[in-house]
Formats: sequence, structure tokens, C-alpha cells
Amino acid sequence: MTVAVIGGTGFIGTAVCRRLLARGHEVVAVARGTEPVTLPPGAVFAKGDRMDAARLGEIFAEHGVDTVIDIFALGMLNTSAVFEAMGTRGGRYLLLSSVDVYSNYGGLLRREQPDVQLEPAREDDPLRSFRYPYRGNPNRPKGVSAELFEDYDKIVLEEAVRADTRFESTIIRAPMIFGPDDKQHRFKWAIDAAKAGGLAKLDERASRWPNSYGYVDDVADAMVLAATDPRAVGRTYNVGQNFVRTPIEWLLSFAVVLNRSLEVETVPPTEKGLLFERAEATDLSYPLTLDTTRIRAELGYAEPTPEREALLATIAAETA
Repeated sequence: MTVAVIGGTGFIGTAVCRRLLARGHEVVAVARGTEPVTLPPGAVFAKGDRMDAARLGEIFAEHGVDTVIDIFALGMLNTSAVFEAMGTRGGRYLLLSSVDVYSNYGGLLRREQPDVQLEPAREDDPLRSFRYPYRGNPNRPKGVSAELFEDYDKIVLEEAVRADTRFESTIIRAPMIFGPDDKQHRFKWAIDAAKAGGLAKLDERASRWPNSYGYVDDVADAMVLAATDPRAVGRTYNVGQNFVRTPIEWLLSFAVVLNRSLEVETVPPTEKGLLFERAEATDLSYPLTLDTTRIRAELGYAEPTPEREALLATIAAETA
């Protein structure tokens, strides 16, 4: 099978290319090529802009692409051209969506007040009722133009994918993804505190906030499985670790892996402890957790990376 990975040279895309090659597929990594490209041996690089449908069509035809994995679909503004190229080509399309589609995310952002769902979200659970969560939101990730984040909404993309009958599709809803080359450095705060040892002061509001995570290679493997298994056509899957930890538990987990002696004290907001900014910006009474039973039961998915190995690789990258 020949698979094009759109956004295939970045943090997640490179991991997807690795997992595709490990499963024996031909890989074409599609990106603009504005930064140095380092791909795993065996992957082919094709220069192209995801907002240029004609160029995408040329790439798909030249390489005989029958499946597309789309890493960087943010909204219709930067994805309609991909759908146009897929509509002409046909085949299989996998959309990388997000935990932020669920109703708890609206409460987390303080944009609405849904009932708090304490249990991890299942694929058929309620979604947030409003659209475009980053419009007017100053607490959005860096590195993407304001225009694209104004248009950002995975719910809109999911609806468009399901409505398009010109190609087969699968949706993956991912949690926060960590690992080497994570530009958001999701666990840097915990690694730095664990390495320092001694006493770590953690904001009491954030300390017991349940949140789902996924190691980048494990999420990539789930995406590859879902994109290439016929049983996944038309399905939506949550992915991520099959356990949930709170920040205090993550902090202690890193201390154990680093073999550091660490005492954790939860402190009030006035002391501005670890994760103070997150607690100030969001309502942490809303968990952001995913139930991943479906993909494990239907496709037999299991993480290929031992957890200790994943944490050590993340530590090594953050402290390099």
C-alpha cells in the first residue's frame, strides 16, 4: 500500500512515516519543505502545499497513492484542497482529530458550562456545542498563523469528512501527544522538577486534574492501523494510553524513572506553583480524558512502546 502523509516531516508526521515503514508500506511524506527535512530511510519526500489541490493531485498520481493520512488538518481553510484532491483521486483518507471535540473541552475553556463528564469520553458521547474554539482565545498554541487558528475546528472537519462520499474515511481523536521533538514541551515542567529533586510545589487546582496523553510513536501506530485496516472504514476512534494520570502522578512517575527523591506539596494560587498558568487559564474541574476501548476491541490495537522507554526518550529529548 502506498500512503501519503500530509504534514509528514513534523513531530507526529515523522513518527507516522516510521510506523508505516515498520508495517511494510510505501511512504510519501508531503510538506512545503520550508524547513530541513529528515525522514526515516525508505520514505520519499514530495514538496507540496496542502492548500494546493492541483499539486496534491500530481503527487498522488505520480506515486500511485491509495491512502492519505492527514496530520495537519486544522479547519476547512487549510483542508478543503486536500478534500478536493481526495475527491478526484478516491481511496482512503484518515483525519487526525482531537479530544477537544468533546463537551468537557468547552467547559475547560470556560466557553460553556456543560455537565461535567467524569468518565473518559467515548466516541458517541456529547460534543461541545459551539464552534471555532480558538477565536478570540489568547491561550492557543504557538507556531500557527492567526488566520488558521481563527478557522480551527475539528468538529467542522469531522462533519465534512463524513459527508464526503467520494472517498473512504476514518477519524482518529487524539489526546495530548508527547515525546521527542514535541514543540509544545508538554512534560518539560515535570521533567525539570523531577530532575531537580527535593520539594516541588504544584498548584493545588491542577494537581489532581485527570488528563489523557499518548506517546507519539504509539499514537502514530494507531493511526497507521486505522488508516490501513478495512474494518476501520467509516469509523471514529479515540486513541491514547489505557490509563489516566493526574499531574501529581505524572510528576512522581518521572521522578521514579529518573531515580530522584522528590516530595510534592500542593499550594494555593497565591504561591504560583507548577502549572499555575494552566489553572488560571482553564476550568480544571473538567477532565480531558478518553476511553480507548473501541480501537483496542475492534482493531486489536496495543501500544508498541513500553512506557519506561517512552518516558526515557522524552526525558532525553527535553534535556539534550
